[in-house]
Amino acid sequence: MKSKQKQMKQEGGITLIALIITIIVLVILVAVTLNSIFGSNIVGIATNGALNYAEEQQKELGMLNDVSDMLGEITGDTDRPMSPTITLSGTKGSNDIYTSNVTVTISINKGIEQTGTIKLHYKINDGEEQITEDDVSFEISAEGTTKITAWTENEKGNLSDNYETSFTINKTAPSTPTISLNGTEGESGYYITDVGVTINAGDASNVASIKYKVEGANPIEETEATGTTANFDITADGTSTITAYIINNAGLTSEEITQVVNKDATNPSTATIALSGEAGETSISVTANGEDATSGVASYTFQYSTTSEKEGFTTADEVQNTANSCTFEYQDLAVNTTYYLRVVVKDNAGNTKISNTVNAKIEREELPPTELAGNVGKYIDYIPESGTFSEHTNVNYSGSSDNSQLSTEMNLKWRILSADNNKLTLISDRPTSSKLKLYGVNGYNNGVLLLNNACEAMYSNSSLGATGRSIKIEDIEVHSSYRIPNEGSTFTTTSDSRTYPLIFAKEEDGAPNGTYGTQYSASEQDEYITGTGDSSSIKGKANRYWFEMSEYMEELYLEIFSYEPGTSTNFKETYGIATRCLGASTITGTSITRQIEFELQCVEDGSIFFVSLCNTSGGKWEGSITLRPIVEINLSQVNLWKTGDGTSNSPFSITAK
Repeated sequence: MKSKQKQMKQEGGITLIALIITIIVLVILVAVTLNSIFGSNIVGIATNGALNYAEEQQKELGMLNDVSDMLGEITGDTDRPMSPTITLSGTKGSNDIYTSNVTVTISINKGIEQTGTIKLHYKINDGEEQITEDDVSFEISAEGTTKITAWTENEKGNLSDNYETSFTINKTAPSTPTISLNGTEGESGYYITDVGVTINAGDASNVASIKYKVEGANPIEETEATGTTANFDITADGTSTITAYIINNAGLTSEEITQVVNKDATNPSTATIALSGEAGETSISVTANGEDATSGVASYTFQYSTTSEKEGFTTADEVQNTANSCTFEYQDLAVNTTYYLRVVVKDNAGNTKISNTVNAKIEREELPPTELAGNVGKYIDYIPESGTFSEHTNVNYSGSSDNSQLSTEMNLKWRILSADNNKLTLISDRPTSSKLKLYGVNGYNNGVLLLNNACEAMYSNSSLGATGRSIKIEDIEVHSSYRIPNEGSTFTTTSDSRTYPLIFAKEEDGAPNGTYGTQYSASEQDEYITGTGDSSSIKGKANRYWFEMSEYMEELYLEIFSYEPGTSTNFKETYGIATRCLGASTITGTSITRQIEFELQCVEDGSIFFVSLCNTSGGKWEGSITLRPIVEINLSQVNLWKTGDGTSNSPFSITAK
C-alpha cells in the first residue's frame, strides 16, 4: 500500500512538471502569435515603416531563441547543444607554465533528458578539424603555446558555442649563462685592478632572472637579478669564486657556472737586500727577502749600478723563487769598483717593490804580465769551455777503428809554462785519462793534426781568448839542454820496399825520390792526409829526440813535464807529443838492409821517447796515447789577480777584460 502511494506521488510529480512546462510553452506560443499579428511596436512600425518593423521582429525572435535555449536546458531537448568541457593534466612550474607533457581531455556535455547523437568537433591550434561522437583524450608534448578549440553539434545540425583554452609547455632548462670579466690583467691569471663582472643569460627569450653568489675574498650573498644580465664588481684582493645560474619563466634552472677571479692590486709588502758575506775573487753574495700576502712572491730581480745608488741599474738576473728569501751571487765583477746592489721583488700578479740599496767593492791585487815569467809552474784557475771531439778519428784518418768520442776533463788543473810576446802559455798539470789510438800509415799521416784539433775542441775558452792545442817537442826542447846528435844528417833506405806515408813527401825532413818537402816542419800540419806512396829512393834527416829528462832539464821543468804534481818519483802517464820523427834500423840477415821508421814523439817514464807507427818495409803498429793539452792566451784580453798564492789549492785568478 505504501509503495503504491509512493509511486503515485512520483507520477503526480512528473505530471505536474510536465503541465508547468506545457503552460510555459503555450504562453510563449501565444506571445509569438500575438507579436506576429500585432507586433509589440505598432506605433513604431506605423511611424518608421517596414524596415524598422523587420529589425524589431529580429530582436524579438532572438529573445525567443534565448528562452528556447533555456527550455532546452531544462527539458534536455534543445535546438543548440551545450559546449564541451576541456580539462588539462600535467606538471606545472611557475606562471602556470607546464614543465611536462600535457594530457588534454575534451568531454561532451548533454542536457537533462537530451536525446539524440551529439558530435564533438575540436582543433589543435589551427590544425585540421577533428570530429568524434565520444569524449576524447590526447597528449601534447611540443614546447610552446598550444590552443585547443572545441564545440558540439546535435542531430539537427545546431552548433554550440566554441570552447577555447590555451596553455604553454616549457620542459627544457635554460642554457648555462656566461660570465665575462673586465679589468687590467697582470701575470699568472691575476687582475691588478677592480674587476667588473657581467653575467649574461644563455637564452634571452625565456629568462626570468639570474641568481648568483660570490664566495672567498669578496663575498656576496645569493642575489637574484631580474632580466637577462647581472652586473657587479670584485674589489677585494684575493681569490673570489663566482657561481651563477639562470631561472626561466617556467621556474626551470640552468646548470651552474663557476668563475674564479684572482685579484692582487697591492705591491709586495716587503723587499730588502743585504750582503751575505765578504766579496769573493770576482763575486759578491747577497740575500734578498720579500713577502706578499695575497698572490705570493714570484721572483727576485737582482740589479746593480756602478754610478749611483739611485739610477743606472742593470739587471744581473731574475731568479724565479716563491720563497720569502733568496740568495744570489753577482759574478764576473770588476776589481776595485764600487757596486750598488738592489733587488726588485715581484709577486705572482706582476706587482713589484724595490728594495733598499747596499754597496760592495772587490779589492784585489793585480798580477802584472811582467811578473809571469817569475811564476812559471804556479797554478791559475783557468776553466775551459766543455766540448767533445770525434771528428776524423775513424780508421780512414787515425788508422784505428777503435776510437770513441773524447770529452773535456774538467778536473785538470793549469800551470804557467811561459809568458812572452803578450802570450801566456798554460799546461795541464797531468795528461788526460782518455786516449786516442793511432795506427799505421794514417796514424802517422794525421797524428799531429788529430792531437791538436782534439785539444782545441775540448780545452779552449773563447771568452778569455784562449786556444787549446797539444804539447809539441818545441815546448820541451826550449827548456832542455839536449840537442839531437848529428841533427840534419841523412840516412837512406836500402830495403827493396820503399813505402812511405804521403805526408812524408811534404815534410822538410823527408825526401822520397830525393827531393825534400817544404810544407811542414815535424810539428806542423793543417790538413788531413791519407794514403801511401812508393819511391825508388827515400831519404830522411835525423830529427828524433831520445833522452832522459833528468840529465838535461832543470828540476822545475822536469817536474812539470815528467812527474806527477807534488812528487819527484812518480812519473806521469805516457802522453803523446804532436811532433813526427824519423828513425832508422838495420836488419841483419843474408844482407844488411836499412829501413826508415815513421814515429811520433812521446814522454814515457821520465824520458823523451817515440811511438813507432809504420816503416818503409810495410810494417804497422798501434800507439794508444793520452793527450797533454796546452792553452795559449792573449794577455791583452785578460786580467790576472793575486787572489791566491799560486799553489794548487790557492791558484791565481784569471778574468776577461
